[in-house]
Amino acid sequence: MKKNIVTLTDSYKMCHAAMYPTNTEFVYSYFEARPGSEFDKTTFFGLQYLIKNWLEGEVVTTEGIDKAEKLANRHFGNDKIFNRARWDYIVEKHNGRLPVEICAVPEGSVIPINNVMMTVVNTDPECYWLTNHLETLLCQVWYPSTVATKSRATKEMFEKYLEQTSDNKDGIDFMLHDFGMRGVSSMESAGIGGAGHLLNFLGTDTVIAMEYIEEYYGGIETGFSVPATEHSVMTARGEAGEVEVIEQLLQNHPTGILSVVSDSYDIYRCVDEYYGVKFKEQILARDGKFVVRPDSGDPVEVVCGNLKDYSTTLQEEGLLRILWRRFSGTLNSKGYKVLNPKIGLIWGDGIDIDGIEAVLKGARAIGFDISNLVFGQGGGLLQKLNRDTQRFAFKSSAQKVKGEEWKDIFKDPLDSSKKSKRGKLALMKSKDGEYMTTRLTTNNIKHDVMHCVFKDGTLMVDYDFDEVKGNSTN
Repeated sequence: MKKNIVTLTDSYKMCHAAMYPTNTEFVYSYFEARPGSEFDKTTFFGLQYLIKNWLEGEVVTTEGIDKAEKLANRHFGNDKIFNRARWDYIVEKHNGRLPVEICAVPEGSVIPINNVMMTVVNTDPECYWLTNHLETLLCQVWYPSTVATKSRATKEMFEKYLEQTSDNKDGIDFMLHDFGMRGVSSMESAGIGGAGHLLNFLGTDTVIAMEYIEEYYGGIETGFSVPATEHSVMTARGEAGEVEVIEQLLQNHPTGILSVVSDSYDIYRCVDEYYGVKFKEQILARDGKFVVRPDSGDPVEVVCGNLKDYSTTLQEEGLLRILWRRFSGTLNSKGYKVLNPKIGLIWGDGIDIDGIEAVLKGARAIGFDISNLVFGQGGGLLQKLNRDTQRFAFKSSAQKVKGEEWKDIFKDPLDSSKKSKRGKLALMKSKDGEYMTTRLTTNNIKHDVMHCVFKDGTLMVDYDFDEVKGNSTN
């Protein structure tokens, strides 16, 4: 289906041009994460993708207007709602290029909630209605921003537990692996959401995310993965043939990281008897790490077993302690156990950020360095979130009527968390690095963190992915 900017909006916005005050010339709106968000800071990411994919160049066409008019007339049941003259004007006067200016914080910036991150205003007074027509599309920056925000929060959590239990953070960039491609609603979601995760980590199985980064941000070598099995491989010879499958894997993969899903039947038997006895010497002889992947059950119970100091069964012992008993390891300077570098553990089934922290707490409680663990996350990373996770909102804060001065536009409902900002806005950064939203003036405009990224159909700034990653760590 061809892109049509005319219909990339909510139905009711087709009615709004006639609802503004007579002689309205300019509508100025802004985008923020409101108070009450799940995370106290937001990583702003994905606007460049939206601009390049939907807004850049000659995007308004007579063909698109024709189709939109027919659709709107059927949709509303009459031919008085859709005003095609406004769109024909953009074709005739602007050659189909959108007369708007978008300013935004640098992509990858980590901004405290309740601060402006993007502003939009029309540049042609005849197109005052266009600003909020674009709200529907531009609001979709919420998705990659929220994925990037949640991924960043997970990394910060890893840092906290590594500081408590580890001697270094060398492997942190690979501690959260993106398994989310099959669990999202579209390949577009997988692409731009998976790209958001790669701002913080290097591990992914979402191949399309790397393609999106290369296409829209010019980044290469952005994500990495390893050979790994799935159940169709492990069960191909039945339960009696599980040993043969493992033997074949070890023969075919003598080097590098190899991740093996191990719960097709009895995971405790597989780890204790097969890996820990029968194939122990082969695993130790490999030039690389053999990673055990449980894929069912309660993550804390399976990984950590009984959190007290006793166990009478393999299940109570848990996988970490089974691996320690079979493969041993070392104690780090903080007194926590570090498994033999030839063996590792990844949990990748149905886990969210709270579940990850529960496993980290469990591992710490039984005396293990959390660097022994890696996590794979699917729906919990790319799908179990929505616009309200960070309470994103796009609101008009200033408007101008012909012959009058700019005036503040705002809402101030009884629910104070939905109170909107007033006037033209700037985002300032203090000498201490603190962000603050304030009114935009001729005196402070040069200090505004936001800058023009799109104007009159042209992309004004083209970020490289390495630059975006750099912004996310500042």
